[in-house]
Amino acid sequence: METFTAIFTQLGVDSSLVPQFIIILLAFIIAQFLFLGKLQEVIETREEKTVKLENSADETIEKVQKMQLQYKTKIDEANRGALKISTEKKQKLNQKYTDQYKQTEKEVNAYVDQSRNEFKKEIESSKEKYLSEADSLSNSLVQKILQ
Repeated sequence: METFTAIFTQLGVDSSLVPQFIIILLAFIIAQFLFLGKLQEVIETREEKTVKLENSADETIEKVQKMQLQYKTKIDEANRGALKISTEKKQKLNQKYTDQYKQTEKEVNAYVDQSRNEFKKEIESSKEKYLSEADSLSNSLVQKILQ
């Protein structure tokens, strides 16, 4: 105990320490009642609200991600449906025009065959006519040469 007294004496502690301690203690209790208690409540309320907001923000982010996934899924389904419909229409049109092309090709081939046959008949009739004229012309040429 003497050590404590020696240390306190060197620090300049005298008999006014107890009243100073009591004054500081009373000032702390009054500050606690008037100021520090309210400050503690404000800090706790702020912390509670920010933590709740953070949790709420996390929940909102999760909802947004779920909605984003649903949106992406629906868009993909719509794209697949549109692609399927366009492919079916394309195939129908392709088949339609292919059938028309084949029909027109048959008609053109029939016309070409008919024209070819008519031309062959015409050539045959002309050939006989020219061959018969060729005999008479060759005879007249021979007679002219002999004369």
